[in-house]
This record gives sequence, C-alpha cells and structure tokens, in this order.
Amino acid sequence: MITSLLAARFSKLVAGFKRVVGMPDYAAYVAHLRAVHPDAPVPSEREYFDAYLKGRYESGPTRCC
Repeated sequence: MITSLLAARFSKLVAGFKRVVGMPDYAAYVAHLRAVHPDAPVPSEREYFDAYLKGRYESGPTRCC
C-alpha cells in the first residue's frame, strides 16, 4: 500500500519534471491517444521518442550556442 502510494507520487513528480524541461511524456501521450483517438495505432515508446527527436531537431540547431 505505502509502496504503491510512493510509486504513484514519484511517477507524478517525474512527469512534472519532464514537462518543465520539455521532455516528452509517453504515458500521457498514450492516455491521450486512447481517450481521443481510440482507432489510432499506439507507437512503442522508442518510436514515440524518435518521432519527438525528429520533430524537435530535424530543422537544425534551435539556438546559436
């Protein structure tokens, strides 16, 4: 019981940290797909992260230094 409560809080903390630093949140994306687009295929976590990196950095550097 306590372990699951701590795990849930830690998971929320990690998700919040990822949002602050701009990292993608795969679990939130999957929840969104299942709720809003139930017929859409769910990519693996690796596929999702690769698509994020491609979209983020494909057009070149985002700053000068």
